[in-house]
Amino acid sequence: MNGTWISAYKHEENDTLKYDLSGVPFNEIWEFNDGTLKIQRYKYDFFYEDISSFKFKLKGNKFVVDEAEPYLSDIIEPITKDSFQLSGFSYGNSKLVYKKLDDSLKNNSADFKLTGNKYIRNFKKWTDTIHFVNESVYTSSGWSMENSELKWERINYNGFDILFTDIYIPFILKKKVGNKIYVTTFDKKKEDYILEEIE
Repeated sequence: MNGTWISAYKHEENDTLKYDLSGVPFNEIWEFNDGTLKIQRYKYDFFYEDISSFKFKLKGNKFVVDEAEPYLSDIIEPITKDSFQLSGFSYGNSKLVYKKLDDSLKNNSADFKLTGNKYIRNFKKWTDTIHFVNESVYTSSGWSMENSELKWERINYNGFDILFTDIYIPFILKKKVGNKIYVTTFDKKKEDYILEEIE
């Protein structure tokens, strides 16, 4: 399990996984390193930067963090080379799916800014315009949160250029060529598309 993993999506226990990107994303990065787990969460979920690190063990399909309270341990199932799912007491009926980030997704292009720019996003049956208004607020022509501002956070983690937002599942920004940013997201499978900058 060593490596960098990202939250992909969550679903309910009896869900058929017809995931349509309309649910609230959970935005986390997990890094496993020989029995140590580091978790970084999207700061606007918690109103502050949240990074934690601790020791863990896998006992069968139990993901055990606190030996003193093993009955609260998460169930980790199934595990493949690039995916795992968490469930357990603290999640109710929800199951959380994580995907491993391959090194090929690291951003090797020159640094570029999102702030102040507008992009057209064509993804599956959706088309919307995203405007990164400032360092933390964006607008979307296809989404809103009533009277609340939409928030975004961009981080570089181990060479992965990651964009977390209130609405979308996490974006991996792979490269920028001209006015186009090449993006990968993880739904039930890996999805690739383009953010095209407009005036």
